[in-house]
Amino acid sequence: MDLNLDAPHSMGTTIIGVTYNGGVVLGADSRTSTGMYVANRASDKITQLTDNVYVCRSGSAADSQVVSDYARYFLHQHTIQLGQPATVKVSANLIRMLAYNNKNMLQTGLIVGGWDKYEGGKIYGIPLGGTVVEQPFAIGGSGSSYLYGFFDQAWKENMTKEEAEQLVVKAVSLAIAVMEPVEGLYEPSL
Repeated sequence: MDLNLDAPHSMGTTIIGVTYNGGVVLGADSRTSTGMYVANRASDKITQLTDNVYVCRSGSAADSQVVSDYARYFLHQHTIQLGQPATVKVSANLIRMLAYNNKNMLQTGLIVGGWDKYEGGKIYGIPLGGTVVEQPFAIGGSGSSYLYGFFDQAWKENMTKEEAEQLVVKAVSLAIAVMEPVEGLYEPSL
């Protein structure tokens, strides 16, 4: 078998958060790449932070997992102290603070999404470096570069839950399709 190490390749992550008229829909592909090959075809890139808030993780799996673990711990303490769950905005700002304060050591982009009784469904993008941006939808990971035009055309305000779910499924599927391994590139079966 010919191992072409110089062939172009991209098998990274796609994470998506979309608001609709009653909440949010989050989605991600399930592949984890290690250099030039897929190391795990069934990884979970969406992590629950609280009962009502989740985070989509991209970039370094170790970095995004440790940020998620710290955030879950601090948010649990917040819930105990206040007697109610943290809002999506508080959760996103905590993640932003962790990412920003460690920006020289972390390689991760995150999307925080969820629902709370004060503001309803919210999505916050937290790219590499630790900025926080509230958005009606957010896309991240290396697959996102293929989806910006698609979202400009397909996303609309006040979607139903079903429309938002269909949009997320279609977007993740499109990103996976364009990021498939190059024909002839060595990929071990796992």
